[in-house]
Amino acid sequence: MPDEAPKLPNLPLPLRKQKAFNAAWKPLLCNWVVPGAGYWMIGEKGRAKVLFGITAIFCVMAWLQLSHGAGSGIPGGVYVPKTEPFEWMPTLGAGATLGIGPIYGIFAWAFGGQGTEPVRNLTQEYGASYVMIAGLLNWLCCFDIFDRVTGRWVWRLPKDEQDALAAGNAMPKAE
Repeated sequence: MPDEAPKLPNLPLPLRKQKAFNAAWKPLLCNWVVPGAGYWMIGEKGRAKVLFGITAIFCVMAWLQLSHGAGSGIPGGVYVPKTEPFEWMPTLGAGATLGIGPIYGIFAWAFGGQGTEPVRNLTQEYGASYVMIAGLLNWLCCFDIFDRVTGRWVWRLPKDEQDALAAGNAMPKAE
């Protein structure tokens, strides 16, 4: 008896290539500029409020920690790309921190550059970590927004939930 190929659920296929790019670029750009704006555009207002609130709290905590956290009066620092000579660790950290959007420019101007380093003492490292975690969270949310806009979120569901969606023949709104 030959093996039968597994049957795929009767769900709409996700958008691919140019169609996916055309559908997703505006929410992604908006989410990078203002964390949460991409979710707001696609109708996920609860997620938008949570992401914006977390990012705002982490940026305020980072600002306070970087400007007032050092006991010796040395300002803290955020990661900025180092190209001459190239150093991959600060550049990778800058890419992670860049996820907070244009606010990164303000942090890099105030707390970046040659005179500061992210790790001078333990309390200053917290400030750089807060802003980096906010940036990484926003990058992850950009991936999630892309999946939701292109319809790929359905294919991340467990098989039994996919079957239930296919049997109901109605696509629920992405949550």
